[in-house]
Amino acid sequence: MHTIEFLNPNYSFQVAALHIQGIPTGFISSLGPGFVAALYDAIAEEPSSFGFAAVEDDRVLGFVAFTTNLSKLYRYVALKKGLKFAMVLIRRMCSLQALKKVWDNVLYPAKMKKMDLPDAELLSIAVAPEGRGKGIAQQLVDAGMEECRKRRIEKVKVLVADFNEPANKLYQKTGFQRVCQVTSHGVLSNIYTISPTDHPRHP
Repeated sequence: MHTIEFLNPNYSFQVAALHIQGIPTGFISSLGPGFVAALYDAIAEEPSSFGFAAVEDDRVLGFVAFTTNLSKLYRYVALKKGLKFAMVLIRRMCSLQALKKVWDNVLYPAKMKKMDLPDAELLSIAVAPEGRGKGIAQQLVDAGMEECRKRRIEKVKVLVADFNEPANKLYQKTGFQRVCQVTSHGVLSNIYTISPTDHPRHP
């Protein structure tokens, strides 16, 4: 039987593997497991960010990650894990296209601000194949929304590729409302928002 636990650095490499498996076309996944694991270390440690993992016998079956302020998360990454990230990026930044994608990520918070979208964001969610059909994605979103309520966060956004039908259905099912579409890294994506107080509490 799995439990829903706060994300912690002990789970980072398992979470990174799930991220790469579940979001294989994303830019973050293209940077490799070391980079992704370091990113989830930062999310687990940085005060304005948090996440949850569905764990069974020390195995991560699924996870969700949030930040209340992506700019603060980026600053934490630069200050605390800059060297580790820099070494990975130097090995991966072999094209102008890759550099452009990094720059797009850096500019993303300001772009969202100009669109009058909330700072708080559901960054990622993934469930292992063996964990599907158990309601884990719903439980992870529920745990995240409950934490948002505790932090008195008024609204949360999430960006998801338009072609990702399962993810779009999940957010619609859990009460998110689509507010606009944007092109991110050349992919048409939907942006959904929700007020955590409006998110239904599931038993």
